[in-house]
Amino acid sequence: MSYYHILIEMKDHISTIEETRDVEIFDIVNIQPYLHSILLPFLNEQLIELEDENFEFSDILHLEIKQTLLPIQHLIEEEQRLLPSDTDVTISAHEIFNNRDLCQDVTTVVFDLLEAAKLEP
Repeated sequence: MSYYHILIEMKDHISTIEETRDVEIFDIVNIQPYLHSILLPFLNEQLIELEDENFEFSDILHLEIKQTLLPIQHLIEEEQRLLPSDTDVTISAHEIFNNRDLCQDVTTVVFDLLEAAKLEP
């Protein structure tokens, strides 16, 4: 079984200072519900609807789709166990996503498939 993780970096309009924020959706087993709410609207440069928020395409700075074979928390715990006991380093999801042995970036593949299928939102 594969787990998908959608990582979105976007402009944050909460303050007057230019800031960004991350929207992360971890451990997706069935990516289909996200096709119409996030992926197809992003591909078509449309409004993205996510739970109780809507995001303009122009506010999204970066979107990635990662794939792992285990849930992210399980991978973090396993990597943390491998560290020496006297280490004060804490493994985060981003360290897992940067480890090619544990994670694959499938963003291009997913968007290429959606483009090839010409799915309508």
